Amino acid sequence: MEWGERYDSVTEILESVGAHMDAAESHGTLCGMLSGPKGAERAEWMAEVLADTEPRGEAARACLEALSMLFDETASWLADDSFGFDPLLPEDEVPLPVRARALAGWCQGFLYGLARTGPDADADLPPESREALSDMAEIARVAAAPDEDEDDEESYAELVEYVRVAVMLYREHVQRSRPLGEE
Repeated sequence: MEWGERYDSVTEILESVGAHMDAAESHGTLCGMLSGPKGAERAEWMAEVLADTEPRGEAARACLEALSMLFDETASWLADDSFGFDPLLPEDEVPLPVRARALAGWCQGFLYGLARTGPDADADLPPESREALSDMAEIARVAAAPDEDEDDEESYAELVEYVRVAVMLYREHVQRSRPLGEE
């Protein structure tokens, strides 16, 4: 399944159980939690995504399976030094305003996930990482829907790449800062 199709599938599954987070925000939260100094457990992340819901039956089973698979894939990608990680966002065929809102939600989720890992998550970050987190906070505040023109498409693609690299650099710093034996 393509990553953009995965976005649609996860969105559908989360809607079916009444989750308050969409696919982008839930994936951002996962990436933030996995990137923080304490890491994340599958159950802890799922509890965040499914807060205030009571999924039952087949919808609950499908949701837990999809979230479990997303957790495993994301944890594996983030741990891989080849920079193969990508944020879970809608496909390029989706209108730009929808993709921009999803990117904003992803960044909001990432920052929330980092905050869930502990109050000192960014205590000794290098200036570049602090700036990247500040930039993500700005991206999360995106409210105006951009026009769909080629310049906006380019800008969106550059923002997605910036976010992707910022996450990897943040994780790299945190990994170096962890005592040996922790992951």
